[in-house]
Amino acid sequence: MNNKKKIIGVCGARLFNQIPIQFINTLKEEGLPGDYFIIAFSSNSDDEEETDGYKGENQLYELIKYISFSALVILAETLKNKKIINKIAQTGHDKGIPVFVVDGNVEGCINLNFNYYDGFENMVRHIIEHHGCRKINMLAGFKENNFSEARIEAYKKVLSENGIPFEQERLAYGDFWEKPARKAVEGFLKSGLPFEAIACANDAMAVAACSVLNEHGYNIPEDIIVTGFDGTISSRYHFPVITTCEPDFEGAARFIIDQTDGWGKPGMDNPGNYNINFRTRRSQSCGCEDKTMHEINTVIASLTHDVGDCTWHNIAMGQMLTALIDKKDIMDVVKCIPEHTNLWSQNFRFACFKTDLLEQCKVTETYSRMTTILNVHNNNFGNIGEKFSIEEFMPHLDDVMSADNNVDILIVRQFNSGRSVYGYIAEGYPVLKARALQRCNEFSMFLTHAVDNVIYNFKMTQMNKDLKGLNKNLEEAYNKIAGLYLKDYMTGLYNRRGFYEKIGLMAEQYACKGKYIYIFSIDIDRLKYINDNFGHAEGDFAITTIASAIYNTGGEDSVCARFGGDEFICAVLADTPDAYSAEGFYKELKTNINSTDGINDKEYPVGASAGMCCSSFTNDIDIEDMIRAADKRMYKDKSEHRREYLNNI
Repeated sequence: MNNKKKIIGVCGARLFNQIPIQFINTLKEEGLPGDYFIIAFSSNSDDEEETDGYKGENQLYELIKYISFSALVILAETLKNKKIINKIAQTGHDKGIPVFVVDGNVEGCINLNFNYYDGFENMVRHIIEHHGCRKINMLAGFKENNFSEARIEAYKKVLSENGIPFEQERLAYGDFWEKPARKAVEGFLKSGLPFEAIACANDAMAVAACSVLNEHGYNIPEDIIVTGFDGTISSRYHFPVITTCEPDFEGAARFIIDQTDGWGKPGMDNPGNYNINFRTRRSQSCGCEDKTMHEINTVIASLTHDVGDCTWHNIAMGQMLTALIDKKDIMDVVKCIPEHTNLWSQNFRFACFKTDLLEQCKVTETYSRMTTILNVHNNNFGNIGEKFSIEEFMPHLDDVMSADNNVDILIVRQFNSGRSVYGYIAEGYPVLKARALQRCNEFSMFLTHAVDNVIYNFKMTQMNKDLKGLNKNLEEAYNKIAGLYLKDYMTGLYNRRGFYEKIGLMAEQYACKGKYIYIFSIDIDRLKYINDNFGHAEGDFAITTIASAIYNTGGEDSVCARFGGDEFICAVLADTPDAYSAEGFYKELKTNINSTDGINDKEYPVGASAGMCCSSFTNDIDIEDMIRAADKRMYKDKSEHRREYLNNI
């Protein structure tokens, strides 16, 4: 592959988070004058150890071999898995290009590490030497965590240099997130030990500290100064705006560009490592800036747009899954894509499947021959079905990288269902935005589920063909397969297919005529937050807790189903149209959730949003319409929960 632009590859996990987005955007801005292009690879897993999906994740980084990179950047703290990090680094060494490792240390690479110590030291120094505080408490992160302990040492150092004795009672651990930080600040207040400031080891804890202090009648910064660290967007949008430290990504990006431009020239062979320093951003929460509302209308408008986009995009993706629920041919998936993605194809989007998957419904363990299944830019859908070798990575990449296309960054993700990889998607942007990346993640996730379903249907069809002619135990074998086919493996509730089959059987029973059917749509609140911050095991706990609560609320005669990752449906029959109410169902659901064993020991809330629709059970009833109506009411409930949550942080 030849092109005029120099390409920098960025490798990380879950690049839709704020810090990677900010870093990649800054790298793009620094690289534009030198005519650079960025291709970033975003894997699904950030597990340190090898998991079932390790082979699948490995396939993503195999693609690096086929692109003419000028440099590679590894975001080590997001990837975490040392084997994958070392493999990426070795690929860069084999290509003879510089390999930069951000927030990690890999032998033979140029390591760029955040200078957390000096950054936090400067923040504490600002509180003491600029604002004159002497009674300063600190919210650290996790106990015995290297990042947390470094900031504690910086705190102690500045205290000592200013003749202030360290008092253990003024140090508490907030674990870098909201709930334990709130508990720690409550502890400060109950101790009776007066304090003038709280230096927090990150912005999330600073926001939580402000919230607790406000609840107790303290004004920030008039009564107590609060500072954060990391320079997150949430700190800018908080009122008062949080004084914090933000990483000098511009300096790091310039270093990467300069080293890449000079690679191979005399004196540029051994640049050594680089420290990413932090800059103190003095603002309202320490009193350096007057308290005023910053861009509040713009923020609210942006959040409203993103919430609406998220809602309707997930509805469209759900409709796509429904349309493919009984299909047995992968080409049916390909044909269905334009019908459900046209409204969300504002950027360049390319996707391909392994050719063997399309032609034989066969999943291979490596990439070889590929077939284009999606090629769209500015809502214009190009030809599909083009076959190409994996060594090409993407047909017509030079055209995509041309200035006319307004694409400076490609994000590459896999269609990966654990051990099986079906292909990959590359979405292009002029600048990265969180919602656009989340939309790409949603699309790849839903499309992967659709392929899973079609492959399953195909295998079941093949199995049924093989079973033909076998008379002994045929009915028993079929019933066992059907049972597995209709149930969700994790919760034991019906899956989407099982739900519709059960409802169909109910409609055929004469006893149901003249009755009323209630459809409840239930969605877990903040499941992604639980998965991202506490791991998928805790996310599974939340899923099974909600599933059990729904079943107990609906009762044994209800039809309860898990439609997707955090989406549930419950159908109940009654004799009258006023037998149930959304409020009553939700109240009982909440009671059942709170009675789950171990729920009170969790450091995160487990909750759900619900919506209801009721109709008479007639021959021409449209269950899909009822689900859509219940969904709309559920999303309204979810928006209210989200507002309550934002008001409480």
